[in-house]
Amino acid sequence: MPLKTRVLHFAPALAALAWPLALAAGSDASSASQAEPVRLEPLFVEASSVNPWQYFTVPGFEVISHCPDEFNLVYARALLRSTAAREALLPADFWGRLAVPIKVVLYDREPAEGQGFNRARPIDLSWMSGEDAAPGSYSVLRSYPTMVGDGDTFINCGNYRNLRGTANDFFVDPDSEVLLRCRVPLLPGWFLAALEGPYGLLAGREIESTPLGQDFAVLPAVTWVSRAETAALLKDPRRPRTVVPLAELLAGPNAAAGQDRWSQGVALFARWGLFGREADGGGHREAFLGFVRAAASEPATEELFRGFFGMGYAEAEGRLRDYVAVAVAGPVRLPLSVPPPGRLGARDATQFEVARIIGDWGRLEGRAVGMANLDYQRECLDQADRLFERAYARHPDDPQFLAAFGLYALQTGDMRRARECLGTATDAGVVRPRAYLELARLRLGDALPLSQQGIGDLAEADYAGILGLLETARRQMPSLLADYQLLARAMEHAPTRPGPGDMAVLDEAIRLFPRNASLAYKVATLYKRFGYPERARAVIAGALRLAETDEARARLGSFVVRDR
Repeated sequence: MPLKTRVLHFAPALAALAWPLALAAGSDASSASQAEPVRLEPLFVEASSVNPWQYFTVPGFEVISHCPDEFNLVYARALLRSTAAREALLPADFWGRLAVPIKVVLYDREPAEGQGFNRARPIDLSWMSGEDAAPGSYSVLRSYPTMVGDGDTFINCGNYRNLRGTANDFFVDPDSEVLLRCRVPLLPGWFLAALEGPYGLLAGREIESTPLGQDFAVLPAVTWVSRAETAALLKDPRRPRTVVPLAELLAGPNAAAGQDRWSQGVALFARWGLFGREADGGGHREAFLGFVRAAASEPATEELFRGFFGMGYAEAEGRLRDYVAVAVAGPVRLPLSVPPPGRLGARDATQFEVARIIGDWGRLEGRAVGMANLDYQRECLDQADRLFERAYARHPDDPQFLAAFGLYALQTGDMRRARECLGTATDAGVVRPRAYLELARLRLGDALPLSQQGIGDLAEADYAGILGLLETARRQMPSLLADYQLLARAMEHAPTRPGPGDMAVLDEAIRLFPRNASLAYKVATLYKRFGYPERARAVIAGALRLAETDEARARLGSFVVRDR
C-alpha cells in the first residue's frame, strides 16, 4: 500500500526556531520520539561526480536536493500547492515580497532506530559518498526542519528519508510566515496572531486532494474554549457563550481575557470576517480585508470598523457569538488552482551553488545564540568555510556566490575579503539587498573620523556612495528595516545639514513601519537635531497613536521638543 502521509505543515521561525515534523510511516514513530536524542555533527556535502546534489527551481524557490527524483517532483508540487493555498486565503497585497528566492535544502539519511535529532542541533548533513565519504551521524524517524534567515535571504533545511514519491497529501509551507513578516506596512498584531497563533488559520490549515486530483485548502473546525465546551456546543448550538469584546481583541493580548481566550477570539474574528455568511448569504470578506489594510497604518477604532462593516462593535459581537456554532460544526474548504509542475528540469548543482546555498545555511546556523551550542556553531562555520574556500579558489565570477561569500567573510571578521567580495558583487548589480546594506555599513565605518562631531564628518563623495548603496537595497527590498536605520545613522554625519527634502526617505520609513517605536524615536530625534521641531512632534504623535505596548508608549512619551 502506498504511503499515506498526513498533511504536513511546518512553518518557519525567523530566529532559527525549529518546528517538529513527523516523517514516519509504517513504523513506530512514537518510540523513536521518546528515545534519548544524540548530538549530530553538521558536516556538509559538496557536489561530486559520484552522488551529486541536484538543483531545480520553483517560482519563489531555489532547491538543492540529495533526494530521489520522484520525491523532488513531490516536493515541487507541494510548493505549488502551498502557493495556491496562500492565494486562496488572502489577496496578493497581504503578502510581502522577497528580493531573492527562498532556498530549500532536501536530504534523506537512512534512519537508525533509537537515535534522534534535538532542537539544539536539528540538522545533520554528514551524509557523504565516494572518496569524500566521512563518518556520519545517525538519523532518525523524526527530524526538525529549520528555517534560518538574515532579513533578505531564508533557507529551509530538513531530512525527508521516510517520505515517498506517492505521498499525494504531502504539504509544506516554508514561506507564508516569512512573507507575512516582510509585508510593509506590517499587518496589525491581532491579525498576525489570528493567522499564526495557536488557534490561527495558518496553524491549523491543511491541504487535501480528492481522487480526481482536485486540491482543497482546509481550515479545520474550531475548538472553542475547550473540547468539552466544543462538544456541548455541537450537541446544543443554542448553548450560551461569550466572546471577548472587539475593543479588547483589537487592542492586543488582554490580561483580563487571558492569552488563550484572546488568541481564540482573534482567530474567530478573522475566520468570520473572511468566510462567515449571514442568513441572507452575504459575507464580509471585502469589508474585513479593507479594515485590516487600514488598520496596518492607523488605529483600529470602532469608527474605522463601522466605516467598513456598516455596524458597531456590539452588533458585530452578537454575530460573532452566532458564528461560533458554525465554526465548531465543520471545516472551511477552499478550492485551489494548482498549476501542473511540468518537467522539473533538475540538473547537477554546480560547486558554486552548493557553496552558496549550503555554505550560507552554515553561516546563518552558525551565528552565536548562546554558550550551550558553541561547538555546534563552530562546526557549522568551519564547514561553511570549507565550502566557500574551495569554491572561491576557482576564481568565481558569480555575483550571487560572491555576495554570499562576502557576508560570510564579514560574519567571521575577514573585513578585507568582505569588502572585496561585496564590492565586486554590488558593482555587478547582484540582487541581494543585504550585500548593499553591509557594504554601506563597512564604508560608513571606514569614512567616519576617529573624533566624530556629527554634521560634517563625511565627505560628499563618501556620503553619496553610501546613500547610493542604501537606495539600491531599498529598491530591491523596501521591507529591510536595517537599511533605514543605517541611513538615519549616516544622516547624523552628513556633509551638510539635511533639508526636509533629504529627510523624505525617513518619512517613507515611518509610513512603512508605523508601529516601530524605536524607529519613530530616532527619526524624531533627527528632525529635532536638524531644526524641525514641529515635524518631530508629528512623528511622535503618530507613533503614539499606533503604539501597541506600554513600553513603546513610555519611550515615545519621554520624547521632549522645546521650541527655541
